[in-house]
Amino acid sequence: MTAQVTSVFLYVDDVQKSLEFYNEIVGAEISQLHAEVEGGPLTLAILRIGGFSLMLHPQDPDSDEYTKNKVGVGIHLQIRVVDVDGFYQHCLDEGAMLSVSGEPVDQAWGWREFALKDPDGYVWSVYQDNSDGQWT
Repeated sequence: MTAQVTSVFLYVDDVQKSLEFYNEIVGAEISQLHAEVEGGPLTLAILRIGGFSLMLHPQDPDSDEYTKNKVGVGIHLQIRVVDVDGFYQHCLDEGAMLSVSGEPVDQAWGWREFALKDPDGYVWSVYQDNSDGQWT
């Protein structure tokens, strides 16, 4: 059996705020927007990053499932870019400075990377692969 991860579903406090972050800062393409009622708040936003879908859904504040869990704990997401230093500067230029933790650094395994937090605290490792294809 062959499997392929195609998407991630992120529960967020404010779909519109997260949508703007992923579209304007990360460069994700908006694929679909849904609201339960026309003109109402977004209840689902589907974005595309390359061949990957990112689905944003509002977190139900009354759900027992979330009462003892901190959003983003136990998950670390990754985005590969061609120019990590350029992407880092883009994040700063777009006002994401407070969301960026540290400048890009070279790692022993051949990546140059930095960590970026979205508005809900999900951590993304933004990296440039300089390992000559070892990590593709």
